Amino acid sequence: MTLKASTSIFGRFFTTAAVYLRLLFRRDTPWLAKLVVAGALLYLLSPIDLIPDWLLGFGIIDDFAVVSLLVWLALKIIQKDTLQKKR
Repeated sequence: MTLKASTSIFGRFFTTAAVYLRLLFRRDTPWLAKLVVAGALLYLLSPIDLIPDWLLGFGIIDDFAVVSLLVWLALKIIQKDTLQKKR
C-alpha cells in the first residue's frame, strides 16, 4: 500500500513537470512566463542554492519554496495575459 501511494506521488510529480515543460514550448505562452519557468528549472538543477541541499533537509525545502513561488508567478502571468487577450 505504501508503494502505491509513493508511485502516485511520483506520477503526479512527473505529470506536473511535463505540463510546465510544455508551457515553455507553446507559442501562445508569454515570454515572461517562459523566462520564469525556465528560471525555476535552472534553479532546481543548479548546484548553487540559497541554502545548501546537504544542510539537514533545509536545502530541499528551500528548493521547493523557490520553485513553487516561481511557478506560481508564471501561472499568474499566463492568467493575466489570457484575461487581456479575451478583452
